[in-house]
Amino acid sequence: MTVKNMIHMADDLTPVEAEIAYYVIQHQEQITELSVVELAEKTNVSKSAVHRFCKKIGLKGFNELKIALTKDIVEHREDEEMIDVNYPFDREDGSQLIADKLAKLYETAIHDTYNYLDFTKLHQVAQLLRKAKIVDIYTHAHNMNAAENFQDKMLTIGKIVNCPKGFYKLRLTALASEKEHVAIVLSYSGKAIFVKPILKMLHQKKTPVILIGKSGSNIYPQYVTQALSISGRENLRDRISQFSSYIAMQYMLDVIYGCIYNMDREKNIEYLKESIEFMDDRDVDDE
Repeated sequence: MTVKNMIHMADDLTPVEAEIAYYVIQHQEQITELSVVELAEKTNVSKSAVHRFCKKIGLKGFNELKIALTKDIVEHREDEEMIDVNYPFDREDGSQLIADKLAKLYETAIHDTYNYLDFTKLHQVAQLLRKAKIVDIYTHAHNMNAAENFQDKMLTIGKIVNCPKGFYKLRLTALASEKEHVAIVLSYSGKAIFVKPILKMLHQKKTPVILIGKSGSNIYPQYVTQALSISGRENLRDRISQFSSYIAMQYMLDVIYGCIYNMDREKNIEYLKESIEFMDDRDVDDE
């Protein structure tokens, strides 16, 4: 995870720590050349405040902050040489170049999303979904494809997942929800019209909510139990298509499924073995 992402995901930064955070984000390259005393002087805080800030965002101390920033700077320079996620190929590009550029775009989206992962939160999300009586996914548009793919995977291990479509069914499903359910809300920006009323209703129903979107999409934290972030480089409107956000969302849901699967791995393998003859009706001979 990048230092910038660590800062964005840190809870309850004090005003002093927030000032340090702002300076760190704005002056990453300069900080790699500073001592802890020099950073404290530039931000008008104490050395101990700098060390507390480092620990608050998940680092052991100032030296580890400098190492992490150096790594981020190198990776950022490499990323700048990558393609534009909104317009990943040009008019004159042939089929091979389009394929190459999209492969690089997908790698970047997955790498970004991996860097956002908080593995403690990820484990908690997987535990919530594993224990849920029913999982309901609230989303629309292209995210429905990723939702239905997750639904298929969960059904192969006997877990019921609903993917209601359209304004009417989204609201009916929320009305029917219970505290034994778990809701997943997929929204890249968090600003889709359906999000707020659904979150409010689920809160009334005492249904745990998992929100998946780009960093900063959790704009109603009072209604959200857990929030996971995906790559957020894509422009909401000025783009060819949702290449980056789609693959990032699919990757996150696949990671969640993998975690759930492994929590009861032997049981899930046995379930699949017992159900395969019923599910696979092809007339084929084993080789």
